[in-house]
Amino acid sequence: MRKKRILAVLMAVLMIVTLLPSMAFAAEVGELGGKLKVKGLPAVGTVLSADYSKVTPEGVTDDDVIFSWSRQTGEKELTQVGTEKTYTVTQEDLGYVLVLDITPAEKSGFTGKLQAKTREVTATQEEAQAAADKKAQEEQDTEAQLEGSEEDAESEDAENVQQTEDDSTEEDDTQNPEQTEEMQIYTQSELQPDGTEKTTDKTEDVQETEAPENAENTDDVENAQQELSYEAVASVEGQENPVCDFGTIRTEAGDNESQTMFVDIKNTGTGALNFKAISPEHFMVADIEEPLAAGESVSVWIQPRKELEEGTYDDTITYETEEGAEVSFEVKAVVEAEEEPVLEPDDSETPDDSENPETPDNTEEPSAELGKLSISTDPAVLSFADLTEGYTQISESQTVTVTNTGDETVTVKLPESEHFDITPMDTQAVYTLEKGASCSFHVQPKAGLAQGDYSDTLVFGIEEDEATVAQAEAGVSVKAEEKPQVSLKADPSEIIYDPMEEGYNTPDYVYRITLTNTGNTAVDLTQPQAQYFEIGELSATQLDPGAEATFTAVPKTGMTAGEYSESIQVTATNTDSQISAVAEISASFSVTKPACRITGIQNPSHVKGVKNGSEKSAKALGLPSKVVINTTEGEMKAKVKWNVKECTYDPSVKQEQTFKVNGTVVLPDGVENPDQISLITAVKVTVKAGRTAQIADPANNKITGISADGYTTQSKITFTAVGAGMDNESPGKGDVRYVPDRWTVINTNSWSQAPYTAAFGITKEGTYNLTVVFNAQQYDGKSWKNTGKQDTKQVSFTISQPKVVITATPTPVQQNPAANQKKAVQTGDTTNIMPFVLILAIAAGAIAGVVVYKKKKK
Repeated sequence: MRKKRILAVLMAVLMIVTLLPSMAFAAEVGELGGKLKVKGLPAVGTVLSADYSKVTPEGVTDDDVIFSWSRQTGEKELTQVGTEKTYTVTQEDLGYVLVLDITPAEKSGFTGKLQAKTREVTATQEEAQAAADKKAQEEQDTEAQLEGSEEDAESEDAENVQQTEDDSTEEDDTQNPEQTEEMQIYTQSELQPDGTEKTTDKTEDVQETEAPENAENTDDVENAQQELSYEAVASVEGQENPVCDFGTIRTEAGDNESQTMFVDIKNTGTGALNFKAISPEHFMVADIEEPLAAGESVSVWIQPRKELEEGTYDDTITYETEEGAEVSFEVKAVVEAEEEPVLEPDDSETPDDSENPETPDNTEEPSAELGKLSISTDPAVLSFADLTEGYTQISESQTVTVTNTGDETVTVKLPESEHFDITPMDTQAVYTLEKGASCSFHVQPKAGLAQGDYSDTLVFGIEEDEATVAQAEAGVSVKAEEKPQVSLKADPSEIIYDPMEEGYNTPDYVYRITLTNTGNTAVDLTQPQAQYFEIGELSATQLDPGAEATFTAVPKTGMTAGEYSESIQVTATNTDSQISAVAEISASFSVTKPACRITGIQNPSHVKGVKNGSEKSAKALGLPSKVVINTTEGEMKAKVKWNVKECTYDPSVKQEQTFKVNGTVVLPDGVENPDQISLITAVKVTVKAGRTAQIADPANNKITGISADGYTTQSKITFTAVGAGMDNESPGKGDVRYVPDRWTVINTNSWSQAPYTAAFGITKEGTYNLTVVFNAQQYDGKSWKNTGKQDTKQVSFTISQPKVVITATPTPVQQNPAANQKKAVQTGDTTNIMPFVLILAIAAGAIAGVVVYKKKKK
């Protein structure tokens, strides 16, 4: 029993192993997931396709899925526009979103469904590219603002901690060295144009360029970003590859603090640029902190560092962006030490000390221990937004901070400015600054400036030394006062619908008119009206300068034949000035009388009784030259061209033939087929038989030569099989006969050809049956072919022992000892039975071995 159990377990394991491949194969079938994207810009005339780069599982191709392209005409309304692998954007798609759905093909093995959407279709690829750039820029700005708010909070916390530490370190710089070191992780020093240090959050240099995961149309933005280019150029006064040469600088005179040059950086690519912060070794430059959009320029200042030693400097300043772009320019400067003036001896008469009693006899020279006097401003450049002439209030104010960067306490003096007001941020009148201390001032343009560009150098001095100053450049432009201008543009300004017949439905395509506020002031729009057109609601009724609104115009249904045209007007009004402007759209369509149209074709009557062997032509077969067609104006007759050549009729066949002949209807003049009704018709034709096929009767199949008296064991039995129709010596197509195939008594034997006669003998007495099988054959015009039908005939006969006659005649000596031996029935079967005998012997031996083994076990 135990062995049987083990055997059963092994069989079960083998069955499981055989099932593993099918289980593994089933596990490979996956569900579509990830993100499906659309390749190509959504613009009229472009070709869109599917992008599987982010679809899971990997390896999905166009052959694995079924496509459905749709136009989204409402919030949830979709109109299918294509089912191919690609889709070419049409004029009808303008202003709508296109939707791509893919589902697995029947043999792909995948499941699930994915969808992708485009942005609204634009008229040109340039507009689509601009929309993609704008969307990408907005997402980058949003991301930067989110990061900026977080960084400002972190920077504010860091400044608070820094201020606390500064207060503590003033008392004892070595009191808490670990706290000072910790703050260096969060802040870094960046030199300003005046040489002072500015503490900023390190994370300010990091610009995220990836769009938010939940942003709309993420796939479209990624497609657009793949096509953007990133590059920029530097120029000075329009000249590219500039060289900023500061000439010779005196190290003691502070010349390098007052020398500033400006370089213009322009984004010449198609994508926005995010510049990294830089800090050259020998020169100070302004960082470009805001993203620079495509086509825009920014002016950056550059100054030599005031701590430069004597020597010649020739550097290349390179700005790098997060996108990998670089822009460079050359900067030169020669630094020389200030020459001390040589005092020449005065030959004039030495004055009498008594004449100047206030002068002591031994005048003391200034103390050599007097420290360095120096101040700086932050920022070095103040740029104000443009003002409009006639302004009375100024909302923008900027702050400039003055810092004592020297070794001695100084008293700051306010600068004088013709075009800007400088006011203290607190009420104290005197600003005495100890070493490292700062004070701040508000700076803003003066009220009432006339049109023009204004630039002042704000010079901050100290009372202790008139030569020690710090400067800040302030600039503002006052533009001419703009009078309100109201202007409205319609695109397209003319719409013409294709001609339509009476009883028409709403056209499949709809014109969408875009209204653009091309003036300089906000306007209110009036809903347009029309006599012959259905006008859709305006998408917006209030437009700021440059903003757009859209509406649709479709011909009204039910119009009779005629020409219809009118001018659709939209009025734009500025409510403050009550100035208005009108945009006109010329709209027209035409309605025509319905033409005579075909509605169907009546098939011609069956053509019968055609003579056998008739020529294969329309005339010989008796085909009608015209057929009846149904039209909107009743029945008509139309000519038909019969394609007799392609029909199955064979003039050489003598049997009856029934077949179809196809033809193409030729429409009469004035009859149209706008509904694309098939013009193919057909006529049924029957050609009479030319000869009756001779079909043999299977009842005439017979076996001859078998004697009714029977046979002995020593008889030789001879018979003949006669098939019905075998005497058909001149067969025609379709004739049928029967041919003997095989015969059986004890064994089965077959005939391959005539004569169908055989002989046999049986050495054992008894009653036997002789069976003959006949195959039915049909003549195909060239040869006889088996039809698969058979007929069987059978006769019975007896075998007995021969009678023995005893005579006195001595038995002769047998010359052939084998003559009296019993012989097996000779049926003509020559099959070699020895292999079967050997197999039977081996099987018997195996059975005997098993029996002996079991007996021994017992």
